[in-house]
Amino acid sequence: MTMEKIQQKHPAQILIVDDDDGIRRLVYTLLTNAGYQADAVEDALEAQKQLANKNYDAVISDIMMPGMSGIDLLKDLQQNMPDLPVILMTGNPDLGTAAKAIRTGSAVDYLSKPFSTDQILQTVKRAVEIKKFRDDNRRLTAENERYRLHLEAVVEEKSAELVKAHDFTLEAMVAMLDAREKATGQHSVRVRNLSLILGQALGLSSAELDALARGTLLHDIGKIATPDAILLKPGKLTEEEWVIMKTHAQAGYDIVQSSERLALAAELILSHHEKFNGSGYPRGLKGKEICLGARIFSVVDAYDAMRSVRVYKGPIPADEAVEEIVRCGGAHFDPDVVQVFLTCQPELEEVAGWDTLDNPPS
Repeated sequence: MTMEKIQQKHPAQILIVDDDDGIRRLVYTLLTNAGYQADAVEDALEAQKQLANKNYDAVISDIMMPGMSGIDLLKDLQQNMPDLPVILMTGNPDLGTAAKAIRTGSAVDYLSKPFSTDQILQTVKRAVEIKKFRDDNRRLTAENERYRLHLEAVVEEKSAELVKAHDFTLEAMVAMLDAREKATGQHSVRVRNLSLILGQALGLSSAELDALARGTLLHDIGKIATPDAILLKPGKLTEEEWVIMKTHAQAGYDIVQSSERLALAAELILSHHEKFNGSGYPRGLKGKEICLGARIFSVVDAYDAMRSVRVYKGPIPADEAVEEIVRCGGAHFDPDVVQVFLTCQPELEEVAGWDTLDNPPS
């Protein structure tokens, strides 16, 4: 066969390892004449140095060499350069060692000395193609991973946008509800923010805090179904009107419980008028039967009501409002929540700023 020089824009790099100077020179000459770039070393230790400093597309190694054998070099490459194809050469008529290396996948092929020009060129060509396939596969895997991470980032970004839009919609709806009742100062948003301070002090998890935030924000959402004649009545409600008014807790629960995102907040909405001693509504729950979010809310809501300016009343001083919260501990409020409230009360005052809230600038 007439050997044709391989036309390669970027010639493959081959490392030859053999302690036999004659074989080493022969293989080097055959490969370079065929268009490959080649380096030749006489032992496995020199091969390791070459491999540490240069990238190769294939290694041709003799098996029987003084010191570190070709099989030892093969094992080292399998550990540190598993994508690098290795061709074993042997002059031993017993090819069991080379065949075993190929069966286990650690070597891609072997050459039995003496070999023909065609044999070595075809074997090296296959090894270089294997290297290219492995490199392409690795690049594809890396590209797929980058694409997956990109998609995850896009999904997270879109999810964050949807959450932001969802929260904006909820806050806008609650603001309209507050305005409907002529409640000034963004009562629902303020109660949500203050409840979160207590929730964090009580050690709630992130999921529990999220449910607390949504439940407190939407606590009065059921009042959407309450007639204006009752909701906005300036005087006292009749017994019949109170029955209708009290349905807003169940109505709010019914509105939000079907939403997967709001389901955890639904129980707080249903229970936000329950009292610790069991005198609340709609179910007359008592003590720890009331969900913790509702027990937190009831303290914060009562304190906010006392400290806020309303058209029909001025704010109660902070010390008097605190005294009232403490007095109702064990009756209306969970005593444990009240104790945490007392430690957080200065922070609540700072965040809410009730003393200046709703006062027009001078």
